[in-house]
Amino acid sequence: MDCRPPAPLAFAEVIVEWYRLHGDKDLPWRTTSDPWAVLVAALLLRKTTVRQVVRVYGEFLRRWPSPRELAGAAVEEVEEVLRPLGMEKVRARLFKRLAEELLSKYGGEVPLSLDKLRGLPGVGDYAAREVLVAVADAAEPLFDRNAARVLERVFGVKSRRQRPHTDPELWEFAKRLVPPESPREYNFGLLDFARRICTARSPRCGACPLASCCRYYASGGAPSAKHIKR
Repeated sequence: MDCRPPAPLAFAEVIVEWYRLHGDKDLPWRTTSDPWAVLVAALLLRKTTVRQVVRVYGEFLRRWPSPRELAGAAVEEVEEVLRPLGMEKVRARLFKRLAEELLSKYGGEVPLSLDKLRGLPGVGDYAAREVLVAVADAAEPLFDRNAARVLERVFGVKSRRQRPHTDPELWEFAKRLVPPESPREYNFGLLDFARRICTARSPRCGACPLASCCRYYASGGAPSAKHIKR
């Protein structure tokens, strides 16, 4: 195979297949279709690690299985559960506000609407899309700095922004890659692939199924500066 970047469909197929073989499919927030459970995980995973979140996730949902229970909880109790993650005071206040708003505006249900989700306290664009992808298998990209790194390397595209995952053009490029028949597996696969194979430092190119058509690998580790074409 030559070193031309893969077609979008071929790229998605490789990522989905890799996820089926090697992805973290058993993470508790990936085995549920409960929007609240997915949203809780999305917020807990900020500025911490998967391993740390696994330690508190089950206990959090056991105590507060829906926004209704959390809205009535004491903030000190929430802080105690979240203490292993750090920033427990900030996190606890945010979760309380979120639960109270879900209760007052949506009867304690998590809305499956991108705009409504983004309007909730602490729920940004990424977390909103994560709920929709995980629960509704929506054809949306879960696009963070790690996913951006993979696309820049494999396709040789280069964002003009210092934070590539905030680049609207790169977002559009990422969206075109999402396979409508398997967005959930693709998105989770891309996140796991970025975390375990295409790492920021010392990427495991020898274990990468995309190495033969990756611009980064072909150039010896220096991605090209070709800008995205609309």
